[in-house]
Amino acid sequence: MPMDNPFLSLLRTLMALGGLLMAGSVHAANSPSKNVTLDTLSPLASAPELTSRLLSPVTQERIAKFREKVDVSLREQTITVGEEPFEVFVPEPGADGKYGLMVFVWPADDIQVPEGWWRVFRDEHMIYVASRRSSNVENIFDRRVPLALHGHEYVRSRYPIDPARVYIGGFSGGSRTAQRVAMAYPDVFSGVFLVGGSDSLGGESGFTLPSAALSQLMQRQTRFVFSTGGNDFPNRAKDSRTRKNLESLCMQGIRSVPQNGVEHWVPDGRGFRRVMNELERPVDQTAEGSACMANLARSISAQLDAVAEKVAEGKLDEAQRLLARLDAQYGGLAAPRSVELSRVIAEKAGLYELP
Repeated sequence: MPMDNPFLSLLRTLMALGGLLMAGSVHAANSPSKNVTLDTLSPLASAPELTSRLLSPVTQERIAKFREKVDVSLREQTITVGEEPFEVFVPEPGADGKYGLMVFVWPADDIQVPEGWWRVFRDEHMIYVASRRSSNVENIFDRRVPLALHGHEYVRSRYPIDPARVYIGGFSGGSRTAQRVAMAYPDVFSGVFLVGGSDSLGGESGFTLPSAALSQLMQRQTRFVFSTGGNDFPNRAKDSRTRKNLESLCMQGIRSVPQNGVEHWVPDGRGFRRVMNELERPVDQTAEGSACMANLARSISAQLDAVAEKVAEGKLDEAQRLLARLDAQYGGLAAPRSVELSRVIAEKAGLYELP
């Protein structure tokens, strides 16, 4: 059976990235936060950065080859300054004059921060920032991921932030967005607060791992704090699958903060304080963690060997299917060999020849 021509799927990927196309704030009267308008853009949200961090190495390679044949350009930035409302809360700084930072992603634009959270932010000297136009209806590549990064940049450019205390969180669909951002930018965010939504890597989720260096940093450093409501049974089941998936990838900072009696909603102030305690607690470096990473590297190498054997046998369809699964599941941990094998398969199958 002939292999599917990848160029239509690559074009769809480009369109999902928006071609990186660009596509009133609600504020409670008693809220201590303020509304601001975005006036600075993060270089971390540029088209090259988003592509390199959010797409798998093989997908990046094929898009690059495709763009050599077809004139498709990406916008450098998808967001325009002066048009995006954000909610910001700035407490007093810590004794060292610095702040922590929590970037948050909500599933709807009119949700208000629970009252009890403000005291936690004050006590922890933690700045809070959230876009007010980043709901579930917005495109994740064009808007939700970039807006989270722009919110980080807005605060970072104005206040002395402790880089070891920069976190991202989200609720429901916003939790899935926060997870994607945290896993693409482990050099920026030390931890992620996940409540009411998470996804495993690979498959239809579109999640993958960034470069090997960033992935290894994530394995050793990133705190994944799951805190879905105890009565939110569908998402608790998803969280369980996600935790097992992350454990198989040797993520050493996986934590759970139960919220008993809570439905599909965020924790109250007391529950949020327990979440913050887990986010602030560094990941212990253990022999077990190092052994897991070494075993995973051997497993990935063996699976790449299996792809190479299929190529040598001329079984290109099987080789492509195996490589696609590897690329989706392991991303940068399988590179650069995954990209090299992809090139061999493409050359043998003539995949870079336009119809």
